Amino acid sequence: MPTDPRLLVLATGGTIGMRETPAGIAPDPDFPEILEDMLAEICEPLGIEWRVNHLQPPIDSANADADTAPRIARTLSARVRTQQPRGVVVLHGTDTLAYTGARLAFELSGLGSPVVLTGSQLPHGAEGSDARDNLSLAVRAAMRASRTAPVSIAFGGAIVPAVRATKHHSSALEAFRAELPLGARPAGIPKLDDGSRGAASARVISFRFVPGVTADDLRGAVAGAPDGLVLECYGSGNGPMDRPGMRDALREISSRIPVVAITQCTAGGGVDLARYAVGRELARTGVITGSDLTLEAAIAKLGWLVDRGAVGNILRDLVPINLIGECAPPAAEDPIS
Repeated sequence: MPTDPRLLVLATGGTIGMRETPAGIAPDPDFPEILEDMLAEICEPLGIEWRVNHLQPPIDSANADADTAPRIARTLSARVRTQQPRGVVVLHGTDTLAYTGARLAFELSGLGSPVVLTGSQLPHGAEGSDARDNLSLAVRAAMRASRTAPVSIAFGGAIVPAVRATKHHSSALEAFRAELPLGARPAGIPKLDDGSRGAASARVISFRFVPGVTADDLRGAVAGAPDGLVLECYGSGNGPMDRPGMRDALREISSRIPVVAITQCTAGGGVDLARYAVGRELARTGVITGSDLTLEAAIAKLGWLVDRGAVGNILRDLVPINLIGECAPPAAEDPIS
């Protein structure tokens, strides 16, 4: 074990801190004491000293918003700066754990303490609960990782990079997986203006192409004035460009907010907007290629870049570049005019 075995645990909410009630699964008011007991059982035999912080109020991860992950990042950055732990474990609800993990991967790159997220599919006191096993795995991973290790998720016996993770099963204990990009060599975090947008975090949403979609549907998706849009395209970056008004809708939206194209395919391949004619039409409307970013990573990366003041060609250039292991190097595309 490391010679500096200090562990910081941030409990943000989620099923791991809940219990069965007549009205359904709900937060357990006794969880702070129960968590201390669980950590004592895990950490004391390993000689690990720990400290627990609880995010107040706790978050039901289904209610996570654009500021949830940045808020967690700010909290962790302040705690790590003052407490200098050897490792950090974040307890989080599984519904949006992959989204939060992806954003934390960008926010906390270079933090100096490895960060591991975990949670559970079953409440801590339920029969067959995975809470203790996942917590134990996360503790050991956080304490054994190098100080420069990327943010990861420990769940169901596996440790996966948070920036590539997705929740692929709603009830299985092995709920998270990650498809790793091929040939990815991170370029590192660029120097950008931190927090130039002000207090509010960028709100990025997604829109999925399906056979029945119309231009009005797309316009309706951005009627709430988000700060960015991730476009889930067919195959290598195709969309229904012959649908009446679709080109004009995309061109108008792209002139107001950044629009990033990713593929709906879950096993890799990524976007190559130069491959098909319809993909080239999509690119000509101003849509940005998203390489093989996952949906979670695309939302996280676009929001993180917008929050740091990246606009225009700077943002367009940075989205497909592999900064921290989130995507493969962009394909060499033909010029699109």
